[in-house]
Amino acid sequence: MEKELLCRKVSKVDVAMIQLDAAIRANMQNRDIEAITLAGAAEEIFGAMCRRRGIQNAVEKVSELEVIGWKGDDVKKRISCLNEVRNNLKHADDAVDEFEVTELDPFFMIVLALANAKLLGVAFSVEMENFCVHHNSNNQLR
Repeated sequence: MEKELLCRKVSKVDVAMIQLDAAIRANMQNRDIEAITLAGAAEEIFGAMCRRRGIQNAVEKVSELEVIGWKGDDVKKRISCLNEVRNNLKHADDAVDEFEVTELDPFFMIVLALANAKLLGVAFSVEMENFCVHHNSNNQLR
């Protein structure tokens, strides 16, 4: 007897929310590689959805900040810099086999994903709300 394959439809928002919630849980357990990878995937989905809607996403906004003291004026290079750790974790097509991951990298990627979700008007999950409360007593991340 053949087993029937199960199939379900999922939305990009639902996928990104699942990834972001898992990233937040991984971050709370100090599993930095998982947190960055999952939050990066969510950030990428939400960021692409922002671009499709004509909304400047979080990475684009941060790349334009003058206060950071960027080296050079090339926005594409700034965006590449912001995504460097995430991209190193998911690609092996360059010559970089070892790289540094800091304790702020998971936090930063989660915040970018949260910012994109907020830009899209996505309702925050319990995990997303708890992350904001835990990291910001003024609730500026919400």
